[in-house]
Amino acid sequence: MFGIQPICEEGARNMDGQLMEVELKKIRPNRLNPRLDINIVRLNDLADSIKQVGLLEPLIVRPVDDGYEVVVGERRYRASQQIALKTVPVVVRQYTDEEVIELNLVENIQREDLSAVEKGNCCRQLLEKYPKKFGNVQALAKRLGLSPSTVKTWLGLTKAPKEIQKIVAPAQVERRGTPEGKIDYTTATTIMRRITEPERQVELGQRLASWRMPQKLARKVIEEAAKSPEKKVEEILMEIKEEPYELVFEPNDMEPVIKGAKTQIVSRSAPDPKIKVGANVKASVYVPRFADLRIVSVERKRLRYFDEEDAKSEGYSSLAEFRRAWKKKHGEFDDNELVHIIHFKKTE
Repeated sequence: MFGIQPICEEGARNMDGQLMEVELKKIRPNRLNPRLDINIVRLNDLADSIKQVGLLEPLIVRPVDDGYEVVVGERRYRASQQIALKTVPVVVRQYTDEEVIELNLVENIQREDLSAVEKGNCCRQLLEKYPKKFGNVQALAKRLGLSPSTVKTWLGLTKAPKEIQKIVAPAQVERRGTPEGKIDYTTATTIMRRITEPERQVELGQRLASWRMPQKLARKVIEEAAKSPEKKVEEILMEIKEEPYELVFEPNDMEPVIKGAKTQIVSRSAPDPKIKVGANVKASVYVPRFADLRIVSVERKRLRYFDEEDAKSEGYSSLAEFRRAWKKKHGEFDDNELVHIIHFKKTE
């Protein structure tokens, strides 16, 4: 691997910054790793990949006691352990605890591999342990290239009950659709800001995680829970669940929908469970219910199969116009993207 022979530990200590192979048993995990847990499925996938093609990217480690500690590459290290590698390629460098925490935070922010809670824990450690370098939220945010409000939000979530912290999904997962048992960090933040009782915070978070509600509906549940503290969370959920779903349109869609010229809408994510054939839903454009609609059908199709008829159903005069509008809204038109198409009719 890399064409480099294993060398002794003493030799490694004298080769700061150079690439070499080290016995895996001499390396220990990163005690400053901000990760609360590791996704076992992804770890297994990584282990299979390493087994097939080897560890292509070296670990970055630092010397400690009689061995080394992982600085960057914790998942690669654990996957290598899983398949019982004898040696692994490493780059040995001298790092202080402060530098290790900062490196881990920056690396994981770039990968979006941690949840907002885990990132908040890193920020808190930097502020508490190294006040001279990171004196306040503004200074820390500037150093990390983030807005102070983002850092404040992350820090706020570290004060949430542990039950809430555990169910906040990483941003990377959120973009694929928040999975069952998780909530997005925006929903978690809203719970913390609007609900004061820890027990009600936890109940709301856990219920919303199991119901997998879209952000808009989740916010509605939270607002109702804050406004009516005497109501049980389950009662609020059932009331909102029974309300007609609202399809949200762009302002320029309003007239075509009302006239019946626009009869479908494309969604990049899976539609809400309320979107089913025969369902009556509400159409809104920043204001609720500008029209009543009935769902005719729901299908999935790749963008490359869109034709002039689809463009017309979307309310455009041509497929070219639809493509231009899509690019303006989403930044690109990927022919291979699989989207959901919700066909509807305006009801009287």
